[in-house]
Amino acid sequence: MRVFLFLGVTLLFTLALADHHEGEHHGKDDHHDHKRGHQKKGKHHDKEPHHHHNESMPCHKIAQYNSKFTFDLYRQVALDHPSENLVFSPVSISTAFAFLSLGAKGQTHSQIIEGISFNTSEISEQEMHDGFHHLLVLLNDVNREVQLSGGNALFISQEHKILQEFLDKAKKLYHSEAFSTDFKNSEEAKNQINSYVEKKTNGKIADLLDSVDQDLIFVLINYIYFKAKWENPFANELTTEGDFHVNENTTVKVPFMFRTGFYLASITREVTVVSVPYNGDAGALFIMPKEGKLSELERNLNTDSIYKWKNSLRNNFVDLHLPKVSITGTVNLKETLGKMGIVDVFSDSADLSGITGEAKAKISKAVHKAVLNVNEQGTEASGVTELEGSFMRLPVTVKYDRPYIFTVYDLKAKSVLFTGRVFNPNK
Repeated sequence: MRVFLFLGVTLLFTLALADHHEGEHHGKDDHHDHKRGHQKKGKHHDKEPHHHHNESMPCHKIAQYNSKFTFDLYRQVALDHPSENLVFSPVSISTAFAFLSLGAKGQTHSQIIEGISFNTSEISEQEMHDGFHHLLVLLNDVNREVQLSGGNALFISQEHKILQEFLDKAKKLYHSEAFSTDFKNSEEAKNQINSYVEKKTNGKIADLLDSVDQDLIFVLINYIYFKAKWENPFANELTTEGDFHVNENTTVKVPFMFRTGFYLASITREVTVVSVPYNGDAGALFIMPKEGKLSELERNLNTDSIYKWKNSLRNNFVDLHLPKVSITGTVNLKETLGKMGIVDVFSDSADLSGITGEAKAKISKAVHKAVLNVNEQGTEASGVTELEGSFMRLPVTVKYDRPYIFTVYDLKAKSVLFTGRVFNPNK
């Protein structure tokens, strides 16, 4: 079985006594709910009109803030890593920090809320938590065509007490499991956490932690797993090797999947955008700028640019060539979010007394890891390749043969599940 698979994430928070570790960072758009509107066999499907604020479900109330955080975070990560493959789950990161905010106080609390792009003058914290709660409900709906699961887990030191009020809220609002952990036995603790992560990510992330600190209070894991079949799969026998132009000096050979069919696409001199739907309420958007313009596009990536591209999408008959890739991304959130204004929680100024009842606790380590696999199809092909369209209309060729950006979005939740950049498919 070959599938389009995004696996991610494993977001790790390691909480340590504030006087035990060093750490200070200095620092310091937008809602994407693209309607897939895919067209089958040359027949037109009307595109759903875009509503900037669809608040019919609790998770829709937080969608615009999650989207703003998505692009703010992307710009920062892209700036820090200008020539690497990137993949991360912004909604997983924001969920974990919203969860963490339940136990944060004072400036630590306000920095977290603002750092994940929420404005409490527009939306209450209760609405924020309710939105994340509902988002997790959608992610874990077993009746959906796409395979989605997400959640949180706390590994709590046997040596320290976690406030029951925090644990109750964590379980109720964020579906958090809690496990007693003997961090003094660091090897056993590491294996316990790694085994949990491996199970929850279906074996794709097996060794998240190399070691654990004996003085930990707790480790917070947030995970999200996504696996989906293309609405129209690529035929295995049509995948062929071709040139991918990393930059003007580097060209690599990569396998390109190929399919001819109708796709929502926008092809201009500046950027090529194609939307590829999955079975179920999800889709992927692939954005390839003009050669040499990647960094400029990334600097300006926000809600307005996404809306502009979305609104320019038209049904096109396309010869689509898409690289078959497998990439892994790791983001040091302590470093990245520190530049986005979330500073105190990583420093001796942290106030997480709502978790432990103690003032001297801080986040010593925050790591996000995700894995991306893009393959041809979701089930074994029957041996028949279906060609869409009319012989009266010639297809336009779209080949993603230079660095491009992607987003994978959940139409039901109106949230970006994963985003990133394919800079060199061979890395």
